[in-house]
Amino acid sequence: MSKVEIENQKLIPTVNFMYNLKLARKQSRFRRHFINLLNERLKRYEDDRKELLEEHANKDADGKPIINDNQYDIKDMAALNKDMKELNEEKLVIEGGDNGEMIRTIKQVLIKFENEEYEGQESEIYDYLCEQFEGDDE
Repeated sequence: MSKVEIENQKLIPTVNFMYNLKLARKQSRFRRHFINLLNERLKRYEDDRKELLEEHANKDADGKPIINDNQYDIKDMAALNKDMKELNEEKLVIEGGDNGEMIRTIKQVLIKFENEEYEGQESEIYDYLCEQFEGDDE
């Protein structure tokens, strides 16, 4: 069965990269499905991130996190960084089954664009996606 894994820290660059590709018909439709899955996970990631910030923040007399200039007042930055690193490295796993056709189509899209020139973050995310979609022939 085919399977693709995308780390939480790669969600936004992946959405941005996929969104900017010029695609039509089936490829465009499956790109939209893929982006929707990524955006669902991104929302959960943002909720988890906020929860970690609140958990590691100093609290006021009412037990609410202290926020100064839109920044949480963190009591143990090392502990927060450890938890954030863990959260960032968690992966969204998209398995075949109902998503099999989408996985195959996105893989074709990546192959289609392999002769394009990318720089900076686009280049990094293209390489990352190619690695993630590499081994999923059913």
